[in-house]
Amino acid sequence: MPELVSVKEGANPKVVEMFDRISSTYDKLNRFFSLGVDRLWRRAAVKSLALGPRMRVLDCSAGTGDMAFEAHRQCSDVHTTLFDPSAKMLKLADEKAKRLQITAYALKCGAAERIDAADQSYDRFMVAFGIRNFQDLGTGLTELYRVLKPGGKGVILEFTPDRSKFIDKVFKTYMWWVMRPVGGAVSDDREAYKYLAETIQRFPASTTLIAKFHAAGFSKVEATPLSFGIATRFLLTK
Repeated sequence: MPELVSVKEGANPKVVEMFDRISSTYDKLNRFFSLGVDRLWRRAAVKSLALGPRMRVLDCSAGTGDMAFEAHRQCSDVHTTLFDPSAKMLKLADEKAKRLQITAYALKCGAAERIDAADQSYDRFMVAFGIRNFQDLGTGLTELYRVLKPGGKGVILEFTPDRSKFIDKVFKTYMWWVMRPVGGAVSDDREAYKYLAETIQRFPASTTLIAKFHAAGFSKVEATPLSFGIATRFLLTK
């Protein structure tokens, strides 16, 4: 079982409960809705970190561990910490790691707004489609900056509205009329997929996020649009 850290400080308990509820169908639905493209995004995101032997890597809002396990695939000699407020998600990540025969990892359950780690603990960090679920984005980003070593890098994947009007209309229609009802039916949790669709639609543009990343202390931010701007990869340097 994951090492449990209090989620009362920082995390939104309703969001944590929601991810606990949909954990069993989460991976299957991700693959279905993205047609597997999310795997390509994750692979490229991890590659951008230029991982090296014996690096310590934080996967924040890790979910079931796809980013962390991609890091192990690309560099077998890293150690990852999977950090997420949902204990049920982390339990599934633990099962997945055992199937993949990955051993150099730790599981910690807690909120991004209060990361259970000392200052400058990690060489790299990763967040895939998780920052929009931070209860306090500024505090979460400041925590990621705090635990990163000087000169270290982090990568963030997120859906952003930086896309043409046509692509934006197609994407929003797909989210509201396919992802929301199908996800709700398969997971038997319509409110969860309504929440996910709404948070994606109202998340700020890249320019706003870049300003927030700099405000948290990061000296360099590179933004790369993915798949016609449906998502954006941010590479941050401390």
